[in-house]
Amino acid sequence: MANIGAAGSSEAMNTMWTWAENKKFEIGLVEFPDGTPNRWEKIAASLGTKSAAEVEHQYAILLEDIVAIEARLLELPPYPNKDVGLDLMPEEEPDHKFEKKQSTVPRKIGKPWTEEEHKLFLQGLEIYGKGDWKSISRYVVQTRNPTQVASHAQKYFERQEREEQNKKRRSIFDSTVGENSTNTKPADN
Repeated sequence: MANIGAAGSSEAMNTMWTWAENKKFEIGLVEFPDGTPNRWEKIAASLGTKSAAEVEHQYAILLEDIVAIEARLLELPPYPNKDVGLDLMPEEEPDHKFEKKQSTVPRKIGKPWTEEEHKLFLQGLEIYGKGDWKSISRYVVQTRNPTQVASHAQKYFERQEREEQNKKRRSIFDSTVGENSTNTKPADN
């Protein structure tokens, strides 16, 4: 057990520890294990906000808590998420913006657009113009949401572009050596 003779002073008993100080204290306990000369002074120096007596007193409290937990005299607090890192402050939340959501609902299979929906889409395109998918969805193609209309428009315009490329008049300079299938030699004069 710890020697807590100096830790019993009123100065050591009345100080509050912040979450950050407790975390640094825990790290100090690992960095300066039991048996390290001047252990409490070294941990106090790494904290920078507590005296060696306060650090030793905090250690005594920690030991009492461990004994009480092991004897089942204290209940562990209900932690909401086992996966949350222990190094996070209680008011901090882990950064989940890069994690992929796991959906319990299976993804719906896309339903092909009908000819009627496509005609309505073209009418909406004339009325609201390219890009106003929300209005086209809301007022013209009411069977589709804005995302579906935007996706359909993207495919529609890509197809139009491909067809336009195929309609362009080919130049003699578009031909490559591989396309010339006749192996004729130039005539000798």
